[in-house]
Amino acid sequence: MIYIYDILLNFCDCEELYDFYEWNQNDTIENIKRIKLLHIERPIMDDLLYYDGNVEESFLLKIYRTCEVYTNRKVKILDYCCLFSDGERVLAVEFDSTGKPIYKSKLLIDEEEEIALLANNLEISPFSFYKKDKVLENRFFTRNEMMIHNYLMKEIEECYHKKNYGKLKFLYEEYFEEESTSYQKMMQSLLNSMKNSLDYKHMNIYQLLKLASKKKQV
Repeated sequence: MIYIYDILLNFCDCEELYDFYEWNQNDTIENIKRIKLLHIERPIMDDLLYYDGNVEESFLLKIYRTCEVYTNRKVKILDYCCLFSDGERVLAVEFDSTGKPIYKSKLLIDEEEEIALLANNLEISPFSFYKKDKVLENRFFTRNEMMIHNYLMKEIEECYHKKNYGKLKFLYEEYFEEESTSYQKMMQSLLNSMKNSLDYKHMNIYQLLKLASKKKQV
């Protein structure tokens, strides 16, 4: 293992791992002073990215309090945190005292490319990760699209279950440009239209709902 210095990380819950282009101004970006880098095999990298699990205590001892983070007042030390790379991808993982991953972060693209290149010059280290349940799926949506998707799902389902049929009918006709007499069909058709992607009509509906919400608050 070697140390990597002066990088930015955006630690998220393991179920919400964002690429650098999805970071936003409300995220807490950590300015890392130094952190250890481990070169691992590609299948283990896949497991770290997508699965819950744990590492051995002996590995935790090797990285104990070796990660330093700049703060406004002083340098903060993380107990168990390390960078992993398979020579192509780089992932930062913070573990708890039992070896379970609790936070993960991808890197800025230029920093990831530089660190992956460094990793390729290192020997692959023996490393065991005992995977359990899958916690991260391949996403069809970007972070912003997921926020819009969830908002629309909630609005459509509430229209139906709270019998706000006038609003449901309006949303259905805005999207499909046709009429229907079945409120259940309206709800299901709208939900199904968002299963794998969002299009410009979904965005239009989202903007209309947000505008109506703002008018209510005035």
